[in-house]
Amino acid sequence: MRQGWGRMKQISLWGLIVIPFALLATLGGVTVYLFSTVTISNVSDNVGTHYMQEIEMRVYDRVVEFMEPLDTIVQINRNAFSHHPELLEDLDFVGGRLYEQAVPYPYMTFISLATSDGRYVNSTRDPFGNLDDHHLANNYMSEPRTLRAYEYDPVHYLGGHITSEPEYPNYDPRKRPFYQDALKQQGMTWSRINPYYGYKSLGVGLSTPVYDAKGTLLGVTATSVALVSLDKYLQSIELVDNSYVFLTEQNGNLIATSNNEQLYSKTNGTAERTSLSSHSNNIFQSAGQQLTEGSHHLEVDGERFLYNVRPIELPYGETWYVGVLIPESYYKNILHEYSQAVIFIVLVIFVSIALAGSLIARFIGQPILQLNDAVNSNSLERIRTIPQPLSPVREVQTLAKGLQNMAFKLSDIMQNLEQKVAQRTSHLKDENDILHEQSTTDELTALYNRRGFNLVSEQALFYAKQNQQPFCIVLCDIDHFKLVNDTLGHTVGDQVLVNVAHVLKQHFRGHDIVARYGGEEFMMITVGMNQQDVIARLHQVRQTLIDQPAHPEVVLTLSYGVTYLNDAHGITLDELIHGVDGKLYQAKNTGRDKIVE
Repeated sequence: MRQGWGRMKQISLWGLIVIPFALLATLGGVTVYLFSTVTISNVSDNVGTHYMQEIEMRVYDRVVEFMEPLDTIVQINRNAFSHHPELLEDLDFVGGRLYEQAVPYPYMTFISLATSDGRYVNSTRDPFGNLDDHHLANNYMSEPRTLRAYEYDPVHYLGGHITSEPEYPNYDPRKRPFYQDALKQQGMTWSRINPYYGYKSLGVGLSTPVYDAKGTLLGVTATSVALVSLDKYLQSIELVDNSYVFLTEQNGNLIATSNNEQLYSKTNGTAERTSLSSHSNNIFQSAGQQLTEGSHHLEVDGERFLYNVRPIELPYGETWYVGVLIPESYYKNILHEYSQAVIFIVLVIFVSIALAGSLIARFIGQPILQLNDAVNSNSLERIRTIPQPLSPVREVQTLAKGLQNMAFKLSDIMQNLEQKVAQRTSHLKDENDILHEQSTTDELTALYNRRGFNLVSEQALFYAKQNQQPFCIVLCDIDHFKLVNDTLGHTVGDQVLVNVAHVLKQHFRGHDIVARYGGEEFMMITVGMNQQDVIARLHQVRQTLIDQPAHPEVVLTLSYGVTYLNDAHGITLDELIHGVDGKLYQAKNTGRDKIVE
């Protein structure tokens, strides 16, 4: 029998397998190409995800374009009044300036200036875009500080008194939320979205304090827009049947929707915003329960929807969400016939391959199974005893012979391989542990370096969120550290850094994170510690540095930026570091040796 196999003419494996499979692949490729050129190009553009992304992008661009002038106008006015405070002596001219700024923006409802002495002037416009209802108003033309409406005069700026508009005696803008919020924030701040008085529209504003070169408060300038334009825009979008698009705040309060329903109601004179959860539409209610970024699947009253939420990041920390819902039946119907055709093609290809495989199995199937059994037996002896010759196929026979030769060589090598591998594995583990510790530890202070901090801080933030624990991050900087290096040398500077690191570790818990964040900056993170305890420990650090100086000629103080959160959900570590860095900057620029929370 062995001699018979030896005299058998061997066949090329390439000729036996590649040629028929190449023909099948060519047939399948041509078929799929012809089908895809007719159908797939039309189907792919109508898949639900692409459709939603296109709607989201349109809404996103519209909102950004809509809100951008508020920031631009407020910044222009703040800079103008800051550098030219003499403008505030002629509020008639200022009113004309505000009026002219509003002309290009029909939806710009208010542009105003309130001075620190209580004077007030604004450009006022009908939020529904009535171009004829655009005028000025101020409170300094009549006593007692009565807010009145005036026509715009292109020459003198203030024209005649408009008697049809309501008047407000004793109007003090300094008591208004836009003024107080701007002073409290000490910079740009958004007003709450609320209904306009006397109009069926929501409005939102942006305001900022104005200071002169000496830091003296001159007043507050603000802008405000009616959001009815966004509501109309969403309603103008052509959506497929039973689809929805909405714009909402982070808390779920609606700003605009594609269906024509009220966005707020009034009860006993008090306005109540409509939220997703309180909406009369069951689909909106279900969407409100999953108001998180990304794609979701909803089932409402037996119908399934594909639902996607995308955040719109406005300046100064304000975030809105745009949500799009489309019924799954919309794109499933489109893909149904395509799926059936693809399945048919795949079945044809697989049946063809199976038929071809059955024809060549008699030549290579059994020998390959024998080789497979020998290899899977995990026995070199089994491979060494493979019968020769094994197959008339040249490549299979070469493989069998090669495996057999390899088995003989491996028998010699395997005798010592296990011991060598174990020794090398142990050595590599020890080296890896040392390298890991060196890469995450600051060589001078033995604290975490920035890389080590990044590794453990993300874990700490995740733990705080998962276990609903308070989370605190502290960034501190040694005051006038450069002076220490310049006057006493870098050796003393290094002693100071080591001493500060020791004191920080001494006054915080063993599981708290203390890291040298860079240069003379140190970063600390606590989880589960109350805010008073954190501040108390920072004061103890200050006293210890005074009582136990690192060098007789050095008096050390630290400046701190502190961010404390009772609930860390919804915020990232990068945002926390950015915020605490700003607070440290404030501490350094307002006198040093202080804690800014």
